[in-house]
Amino acid sequence: MLTSYMVSCPHLGCDWFGSLLPQGSPESWRTSSPARRVVQFKCPRCQGSWRARVVGDDVEPLPLEEPALPVA
Repeated sequence: MLTSYMVSCPHLGCDWFGSLLPQGSPESWRTSSPARRVVQFKCPRCQGSWRARVVGDDVEPLPLEEPALPVA
């Protein structure tokens, strides 16, 4: 059984909210409780990605990773 989560996109300027399936290997979501405790989502509106920690039947977003600065 696939597990979807109600999430809000954390990216600045995007106010998308809805139900998403985590990205990744379809094999890892064959059971009702995921083996991984950190999952990744991709926003259908802004296409931004973010990670979240699975807490019980819900997810808690992790801080967004800042883009790497170019080396001078």
